[in-house]
Amino acid sequence: MTDRPLRAAFIGAGQMARHHLNALKRLETPAIVVGVHDHALGRAEEFAALAGTRVFASTQALLAETRPDVVHVCTPPGAHFEAAYSALEGGAHVYVEKPFALTAGNARALLELARSRRLLVCAGHQLLRDRAFEALVARAADLGALVQVNSHFAFRPVGASVTRADTRALVEQVVDILPHPLYTLVAALERFAPAADEISLAWVHAGPADLHAVLRAGELVGHLSVSLRARPVMSSLTLTGTRGSLTCDFVRSIAVGAANPGTEALEKILNPMVEGVQLLSRTAFSLARRILSGASYPGLAELIGAFYRAATTGGASPVPPEHLLRVTDLLERLVAKVEAVARQPKTSERSAPSSGAGPLAVVTGARGFLGAEIARALCRVRGIGRAANTEDPHVHEWVVADLSNGLPADAVAGAGVVVHAAAETEGGYEAHQRNTIDATRHLLRAMRTAGISRLVLVSSLSVLRPPRTPWECQDERTPRPNDPRPLGPYAWGKCQQEELVEREAKALGIATRIVRPGALVNWHEPVLPGLMGRRLFGRWHLGLGRPGLPIAVCDVECCAKAIAWCAVHFDEAPAIVNLFDPAVTTRSTLVARLRAHGWTGRVVWLPISVVTLGIIAARAVVSAVRGGPFVRLAVWSILRPRRYDARLTGEVLEATRRDARAFQSTDVAPHVLDPLFDGAPDSGSPARAGCDLVPGPGQAK
Repeated sequence: MTDRPLRAAFIGAGQMARHHLNALKRLETPAIVVGVHDHALGRAEEFAALAGTRVFASTQALLAETRPDVVHVCTPPGAHFEAAYSALEGGAHVYVEKPFALTAGNARALLELARSRRLLVCAGHQLLRDRAFEALVARAADLGALVQVNSHFAFRPVGASVTRADTRALVEQVVDILPHPLYTLVAALERFAPAADEISLAWVHAGPADLHAVLRAGELVGHLSVSLRARPVMSSLTLTGTRGSLTCDFVRSIAVGAANPGTEALEKILNPMVEGVQLLSRTAFSLARRILSGASYPGLAELIGAFYRAATTGGASPVPPEHLLRVTDLLERLVAKVEAVARQPKTSERSAPSSGAGPLAVVTGARGFLGAEIARALCRVRGIGRAANTEDPHVHEWVVADLSNGLPADAVAGAGVVVHAAAETEGGYEAHQRNTIDATRHLLRAMRTAGISRLVLVSSLSVLRPPRTPWECQDERTPRPNDPRPLGPYAWGKCQQEELVEREAKALGIATRIVRPGALVNWHEPVLPGLMGRRLFGRWHLGLGRPGLPIAVCDVECCAKAIAWCAVHFDEAPAIVNLFDPAVTTRSTLVARLRAHGWTGRVVWLPISVVTLGIIAARAVVSAVRGGPFVRLAVWSILRPRRYDARLTGEVLEATRRDARAFQSTDVAPHVLDPLFDGAPDSGSPARAGCDLVPGPGQAK
């Protein structure tokens, strides 16, 4: 045992590493962060600034120079084994984010190395230290002999909806979330089944968005259910015995259940009431506790704390090696079933792609909500993304790259035009700096090196400065705000991106067209856009403002076709266009259009001023409770309604429709826009200045 602080190092500096860092600040065991390594230098530098530590160029340099006591492995799953093995060889205890390993062989190798070096390993199975799980285990004896354990995890996928996402993307998300419901189920079976009974995999059914399995430990049966489609969103573990059942709700971090047989008349009547009171009271207490503590992942700080205590005192790891090996073995077998689905050939339900003739268009973010539609609207596409969607028939070739880390010139070589649709849509300022601003800078450099001189930038209407009066009508000449940071990370990132393109593209010999879409909607899956409201409960939605206030929206398919038209007819396209549907002028008009496409929601309208005051007050209270600084956010400026001049967007949309009609009349698929640049001068500079709002002769009209 030592009195000095434990020396902690991080391999991987993503969002989960930041949660680990926050957990370290709440530990009883003193610890200091001595270094970090991440392949993304910018991400590593951001983490180092938060942790007050140094960035190292490699894992080897990190381990050799800092000699850490504990290493946190927070890399993508595929890199877990190499990083953890190197850390163990370097003499450090290792905490690995889930999954511990992707194969049972790798898990055995890590555990054997740790045993031989007398080091500890732990995996990010923090739900086992969630107080709700501990309460469930403590009350299990009240349930009699356990009959079954149900582990259910329903999750909303990030990005595109389940119906639009490709199989590969769905499989990746299923595999990513699978460890949590699996290790809680295995932990329950280990704890409550006889020690001599092995846990076997009795049955599996896998789809691209769902996984169901039955595990057996003697007479105790475990049901595993993981779904990206099932609703409501849920993460739970239910113990059912001969005298009742209890459920651990990991979303709310509470345990619920009357824990009686429910056979007597009074039990049948009172059990729903008891459980209802438990849900109400315990949810309220759990919410208050989470707000006060600031903990994003219940159980994380507790698990890391237990691991650090064991490392200090020479105790055993809080997650036993046998458990890690058993979970990894089952995970490997289940993942194989899911991966088999991804490898199956799939007949696309989308329209057939074009032959691939014509100039090449490079589309960044081609797997995204808008990027995929842009690729569909063009004739010959090379997609750039962090992963390839080989199922998309409209992308003829893929370049897998993370733009935030740089882009080789070969990725855009031979392109007639580049459509830059990749950008951060969530996250904080650091994420937008990395994935919007830095990514755009890297793209411009790659285009310059490859000699590509045409760029269509997909920006946003949020870059315009807030209106000065309620009746101000904004257009393409409206300037960006002098200080966009109070408008939030998204608007700030987009403003900085536009400024970067305007400042550097011309110097690099790159002509630009900037398209600023309004709030994107999908008439096939109608939902309220975020700037207009939020779903509250069931069919009920909170609407911001009143029905007669203006709103600027654009159907994603229509938006994509307009962007593709600007790419194809580059010299005819305006230098800047604020793109929205001129026919949808007010919030009531949008609601009517949504209902015409099958939306069944009901809206409760609330004045924007009231919402603004509520948000500011809530942020102030949370900031005061947590003791952190109050970050100013111009909520009123973000939410206030804006009026836009629709002349130019109407002309571009009409040109897009006219172009589609012309090709439809010549038996060309209407979604494929003219790929030819015949007769278009290629001067390398915009055909018109950014303030030209009225198309000239021969241009969009």
